[in-house]
Amino acid sequence: MTIRQLEYFCAVVEEGSVSAASRKLHVAQPPVSKQISLLEEELGAALFRRSNKGMLLTDAGQSLYRQGKAYISDMGRLAEHVRALGKGVSGSVRVGILYSTMVYALPFLRAYHAAYPQVELYIRLGSPQDLLADLNRGGLNVLFLRAGAKETIGLRERILGGDAVKLVMTAQTDPAPELDEIPVERLRSVPMCLLRSDDLWGYSEALFKECQRGGFTPDVVCQCYDTPMLMQLVQSGFGVGFLPESIAGTLPASGIYAKSVSGVTQRSYVVMAWNENSYQPRSAEVFTQFTPPAGAGGAALAP
Repeated sequence: MTIRQLEYFCAVVEEGSVSAASRKLHVAQPPVSKQISLLEEELGAALFRRSNKGMLLTDAGQSLYRQGKAYISDMGRLAEHVRALGKGVSGSVRVGILYSTMVYALPFLRAYHAAYPQVELYIRLGSPQDLLADLNRGGLNVLFLRAGAKETIGLRERILGGDAVKLVMTAQTDPAPELDEIPVERLRSVPMCLLRSDDLWGYSEALFKECQRGGFTPDVVCQCYDTPMLMQLVQSGFGVGFLPESIAGTLPASGIYAKSVSGVTQRSYVVMAWNENSYQPRSAEVFTQFTPPAGAGGAALAP
């Protein structure tokens, strides 16, 4: 059995016929048919059966297809790894980014691209749950996220920086416009838009405790599933939010700014996470160990 035979076989399965597979492979039909016949002869089993719906897999064919696809994929990754070692870092890195980490992730990506311009970056922005699931499935090589989620147990994490969690607001909703820090008593009856407490990253626990020490319960008018929606609500004047300070700068010219709340010293940390139990191409291994030059990483280098 050869890798070419497996490739021909898998192409026939995926395209549904020898003629369609030959077009995809840019090979004449007779060589494709011949290699399939040789494969069946060597294995001593029929791989296809014909029906009015076309070529259908036998049980033996289904087993070979599953294992053959995995083998072809492994061979491709092996070849990529060897080429990377021989020619320097190339290939690709599949990166997931949470909205709340963009201020840290984007300078890091710029610096990495400047150092390794032959590496192609595939970038996906999404929710914490979806991106973590994709990372664990192997669909992503690395993920920029906020620390503290239980779902990250078992992943390697590298802290890139952190910032204070503060009240985010506009001039219209600022409960203490004359002060640089907001006394907790000024938050009584102030409409708040907060991330849902059952999400992966809830920031509100410390704020709630401080308000309760002040003798009142925060007036939560809206709970959001994601940070971008919360920022839109804050910008519209619907209420104030409570988020890491760096997020206030993700909407330029929005009028959103951040202030600390007296008695609340909470911080949030941005980490890079990856799964060491999954195959990582050389480009991704270098990515997880990369340190941007001084002055090149912006917020990503913050202690």
